[in-house]
Amino acid sequence: MPRLSAQLPTNRRRPARRGFALMDAVIAGILLSIGMIAVLSVGGQAMSLQRRGEIDVLAASALDELLAGVLTEGPVDYPDLQPMTGRYEAGTPYEGFSFAVEIEQGGSGVPAFVRATVRHESGREYSIETLIAEKRGEEPDPVRIPTEPIDREARYAEKEEQRNQAATP
Repeated sequence: MPRLSAQLPTNRRRPARRGFALMDAVIAGILLSIGMIAVLSVGGQAMSLQRRGEIDVLAASALDELLAGVLTEGPVDYPDLQPMTGRYEAGTPYEGFSFAVEIEQGGSGVPAFVRATVRHESGREYSIETLIAEKRGEEPDPVRIPTEPIDREARYAEKEEQRNQAATP
């Protein structure tokens, strides 16, 4: 009786999948690195825009403060009382800024033209222009002293006594 053996031919080729897993890993690594580069660059841009926004807010605040000074002192007296150009002192919120105020007097009944400029050390410059009328009919520096001294402790004790009397039946 012939013997049957279950032998497969040895010359049969295996499918060409030998380097497939390695190629998958390389492609995945490339795609992951491209994604990481994109995320990091967007993060860097966000940080840069955040800093620029902070500088813009500080500059707007500094300009507002300069114009408020001109409005308070009046365009005629401001040059005598405040510096027209300079740098903000260290320790202030506006530490990296310099400023300049230009005032063109308007004359009788005509408001003065005021331009305030703030420059950041990074080179960005902010400027605003407005018209401000001169101060009229007010004391230059009114005296704001109470006519009689204020005794805060006595006022507090008086209020406490009134509360205690109202609380007791």
